[in-house]
Amino acid sequence: MFSLAKRAPLRFAVAYGGAKTIAADVLVQKYLEKQEHIDGRRAGVFLLFGLVQVGFVQYMLYVKAFAWLFPTAASFATSPLAAKLRDPVGLRNVAKQVALDQFAYHPLIYFPVFYTFKEVVQGDSKSVQELVGRAMSQYLPNAIDDLKALWSIFVPVSIIQFSLMPMHLRVPFTATAGFIWCGVLSFMRGDGSQSVLKLRAVGQEYKT
Repeated sequence: MFSLAKRAPLRFAVAYGGAKTIAADVLVQKYLEKQEHIDGRRAGVFLLFGLVQVGFVQYMLYVKAFAWLFPTAASFATSPLAAKLRDPVGLRNVAKQVALDQFAYHPLIYFPVFYTFKEVVQGDSKSVQELVGRAMSQYLPNAIDDLKALWSIFVPVSIIQFSLMPMHLRVPFTATAGFIWCGVLSFMRGDGSQSVLKLRAVGQEYKT
């Protein structure tokens, strides 16, 4: 699998992102929510989101854009730990990548896109303007809880990702960690019901 990711990193990232994301939602529906029948429309939004956002967009960000913004990122990730600790520029670049990922990309792109995909599949908007408006009306009230849940898992994941993972494994690594996150997000936001969900994965309760 690692050799395939190295030979065709973009295609692998897209396929892996889609497969992981729909699998997480199906498992949540079947084993956590105990649904008798899988909600195909709901699973569809997670599949599409996984292919486009988790696979393609994150590859372009984590591999292409970050390699351009931080030219030494690839060599830093594969250097020995002792060399990393003696590289203040590399350590600062890791911190910058984590900050861009968690405090810019996710609040401003990841979640708005997720809620837009959800509205495309589950909503009945008649225009793009209505679609985006409905998506944002769902995202903004949930933003603080969503981001708290995200950061509790993905700040540590991002530190490992940007300091230890070779470039071609950045997306597969975060996607694997994201299997837990997709279950959390699916459980929190998948069915749109009004309930209090105890999410042991993040150790808090959230109203949805």
